Amino acid sequence: MDYSNLFSANANRMKPSIIRALLKLVQQADIISFAGGTPDADLFPQEILADTASRVIREQGKLALQYGETVGWKPLREQVALYLSAQGINCTYENILITTGSQQGVYLAGLTLINPGDQVLVEEPSYLGGLLAFQNFQAKFVTMPCGEQGIDPAQVDQLVSRTSPKPKLLYTIPTFQNPAGSTLPEEKRDQLLEVARKHDLIILEDNPYGELNYTGKTIKAIKSFDTEGRVIYLGSFSKIASPGMRLGWVCADPSLIARMTMAKETADVCTDVLSQSIAAEFFKGGHLKDHLGRLIGTYQGRRDAMLSAIDQYFPKSIRYNRPLGGFFVWAELPEHLNAVTLFEKAIAAKVAYVVGTAFYTKEGQGLNTLRMAFCTSNEEKIREGVKRLGGVFQEALRERP
Repeated sequence: MDYSNLFSANANRMKPSIIRALLKLVQQADIISFAGGTPDADLFPQEILADTASRVIREQGKLALQYGETVGWKPLREQVALYLSAQGINCTYENILITTGSQQGVYLAGLTLINPGDQVLVEEPSYLGGLLAFQNFQAKFVTMPCGEQGIDPAQVDQLVSRTSPKPKLLYTIPTFQNPAGSTLPEEKRDQLLEVARKHDLIILEDNPYGELNYTGKTIKAIKSFDTEGRVIYLGSFSKIASPGMRLGWVCADPSLIARMTMAKETADVCTDVLSQSIAAEFFKGGHLKDHLGRLIGTYQGRRDAMLSAIDQYFPKSIRYNRPLGGFFVWAELPEHLNAVTLFEKAIAAKVAYVVGTAFYTKEGQGLNTLRMAFCTSNEEKIREGVKRLGGVFQEALRERP
């Protein structure tokens, strides 16, 4: 049957993720992949979660195996609120909505706030999943350059001042950003919030990587400076425990939580209650602190191995960031080099990355950029993979006419 004349306008606007398409090409066992930004499965707290799941099913099974409230399992909402409060975010469980991954939080925020044609401020480059979600709501993008220290509040102020109609939403990943690995300095977070107040903007703060902090110092969320409900904060269980449990959360003003909950009800009725009950016990049992220590120690070592290898093997004309946390190193090749065409040569050398152009709002942007994830390979493989990639780039520079 031909469905082409039956698809909705929304369905026809949807585009597949270029990253998902590329990942299909790098599944060969002998390829060292810096492409997927997925947690290392060997680091999952498998035994703790198994014991917790068994106990939850035995002791709470009649509730945990049943449908639940759309807004989320109350014990988990309470635990998330306690966790965020300890980080300086003023909230109670009434500020918390549990979502099916933080991606659903992005989607629900868009569904609740964006009308077709609305202007949305986004970082450039930015998280592809966020861009695709906003495109589905027919948003128009106003882009802000995102350097190693994130976006500049003064530039945002100037940009909004000359944009008509005024944007209503600013989407940002201020801490260990995906893809660029950038981090907005703390003093600029309060400044950005002041710009949002001035222009009556809602800030959608996406923070899936914030706990993977290699600085040894606390980095306050923008939400922690928020006193009027202007920030919608998104968190995730995926990077700190298990992506397969598909758990995230929204922290926002209760009136926004109520609207987003209504939107969620029509999408999935409720997030997996069993996963929620297991996560609540994981938080309550105090397991997160020790587990995060293991994650940080491992991933920080891998980041350091990647940076050291880049220093040694990459051409000096390639610029790259030194992320303070998270999973990613972002690199810019000389402008005459194209990371898309070089991808095939990298695969031939048995190493893979993600082309940076996937993280821009317009085709043809960022063709000389790439993202490298250090989360899934051990330090020895990281050094070998960077060495191979450095060879690909060295050869491309020698071939320049």
